[in-house]
Amino acid sequence: MEKSQIWEIPINGRRYSVRLTYKKMRYIRLRVLPGGEIRLSAPVGVDPLLLKQFLSQRGDWLARQSEQMKTQKRPDKQPPLTKEERREALSYLQPIVDKLYPIVKAHGVARPHVTVRAMRTRYGSCSVNRGRITLNAILTKVPKPAAEYVVLHELAHFLHPNHGRQFYAFVERHMPDWREREALLAQSDPAADLTDDRRRE
Repeated sequence: MEKSQIWEIPINGRRYSVRLTYKKMRYIRLRVLPGGEIRLSAPVGVDPLLLKQFLSQRGDWLARQSEQMKTQKRPDKQPPLTKEERREALSYLQPIVDKLYPIVKAHGVARPHVTVRAMRTRYGSCSVNRGRITLNAILTKVPKPAAEYVVLHELAHFLHPNHGRQFYAFVERHMPDWREREALLAQSDPAADLTDDRRRE
């Protein structure tokens, strides 16, 4: 069950109203919505002190985004990719998948089919039964280490369908700096309306 609360928190001399929601999710998400509303989504159980540090480290980004988004309207839906956009995104992301695939190939996982979509609610998804991973085209706009983390995250689901201890032990064994990459992903996320990946296909 999702739990929400409103935080009034000072950052760099400014006071912000932040809606914090704990969810069953993978990453911490910080978003400034059109109109200026600030939303922080976090996995259940994350220490509030860590979240406050997370916000404090992003004070400059919050100030810029808050000003930019005050006059913008929230889009009704995510526009689909054109064929050219899809081709370009796949040409960037497929080599990342090819680079990391041997990690799961060693455990008997067949090479997955990769598709790219414009998604508002997830960076990626994994369909074990179909042998497919779907990646958000927005990953072409984040630092490559962050995109690599998402790809490994999805590949790991072929071996560990949930986010239990074994899943994160596997990710950490093959990408020890995954926490730093996850933080980089949240900090550099260029999609103001991207929420959590609360379900998998």
